[in-house]
Amino acid sequence: MGKIERGYFLEDDPGKVEKLGLIGAGVEDGGVQKLPLIEAAYFEGKGFLSTGKSVEELIGLALEADALAKERFAVLKELRDSGYIVRWGVGESEFLRVYQKGIRMGEDRTETVVKVLREGENPSILGDIAAASGMRKDLVYAFVGEKIVFVKAYRVSFD
Repeated sequence: MGKIERGYFLEDDPGKVEKLGLIGAGVEDGGVQKLPLIEAAYFEGKGFLSTGKSVEELIGLALEADALAKERFAVLKELRDSGYIVRWGVGESEFLRVYQKGIRMGEDRTETVVKVLREGENPSILGDIAAASGMRKDLVYAFVGEKIVFVKAYRVSFD
């Protein structure tokens, strides 16, 4: 069984590390698969992990560092259940990276980033478009309320 450390679940069982890597979960680092707690909660619910905690407990731990943990979990769950691979952005990024269905891990790259917001929140559209453009990705907002509404944002030129 793995352990929880600094906002991540660390899985060290070689069989589980390989399986998680094949389904695009977390990041492998020296024989250990490192998953953000929200991602660990999703895979705990699916029976891929044995964290020793419930999905709700893992989300509760994630809420300590991320006020949008519940909303991010809802978006991750919806996209993963629809067949997309969803990964956390690099470093302290507020974006989720979404891969096309049917990708080959390590061979294909993501084309879309998703910024999760609560329903009714106003995004910083120009700053977010600039950040996504800098990563050479399409920008999608996920507004989470009773339902999740996905909105694609992009710059248009009338030259």
